[in-house]
Amino acid sequence: MIFKNFSVDCVIFGFDGNKLNVLLWRAEPELLEKFLTNKEEYEQIKDIFEKNPALKSENYWGLIGTHLPTEEDLDSYAKKLLQTTTGIENIYLKQVQTFGAPNRVSYSRVLTVAYYALINPKNHNLKLSPLAQAVKWFDIDNLPEVIFDTKEIIQTALAKLREEVQYHPVGFHMLPKKFTLTELQSLYEIVLDKKLDTRNFRKKIQNMNLLVDTNEKQTNVSHRAAKLYSFDVGIYNKLKEEGLNFRI
Repeated sequence: MIFKNFSVDCVIFGFDGNKLNVLLWRAEPELLEKFLTNKEEYEQIKDIFEKNPALKSENYWGLIGTHLPTEEDLDSYAKKLLQTTTGIENIYLKQVQTFGAPNRVSYSRVLTVAYYALINPKNHNLKLSPLAQAVKWFDIDNLPEVIFDTKEIIQTALAKLREEVQYHPVGFHMLPKKFTLTELQSLYEIVLDKKLDTRNFRKKIQNMNLLVDTNEKQTNVSHRAAKLYSFDVGIYNKLKEEGLNFRI
């Protein structure tokens, strides 16, 4: 059984070094139906497949999500959904909020719990699930036609990310394993949508002692090679216990 009026959506943010992207999909109706339920239960939820524009037209995209099976834990199912549909696992995932406006889905009363995930696309090998007709990255500022209140969910998730990234080092989840200080600053500027003073930013970051000098430099670059750093979550957790005040 599934909760016909309860769904889970995942806003997957990815940073490619130049812009912030979001991963959207077009689901495969027949396989998604089997993933959610069995034939005996189909009559209870057939309007999901008959009226959802993303399941009837290639012109519409949506967030990766489905209705919640009654036997599944909410947080665990969000992780399971991402792993099943994209092959992504062991990533940062955080609940955003519940969206419950009465007419947000035109043909049914649906409450949606949204999550956001943070990844660096180069660190993950996206696998096209049989449940999806297509999965594609889109520039956060240049989205395609989307279903229902998808844009509102994305913007709300982005606002939550912008708040959290200033107080917790979650931005490191979107960087390569080894990165330059310029790449780190660029990430924060793009996520926060504002220019940061380079000297002050680097001073703050380095004073937190969160970065590990890899003793390596960039290769195959036309400019002077910059030093490469990594982020050690173990160091962060230790410093947090000691009272680290992370603030960008």
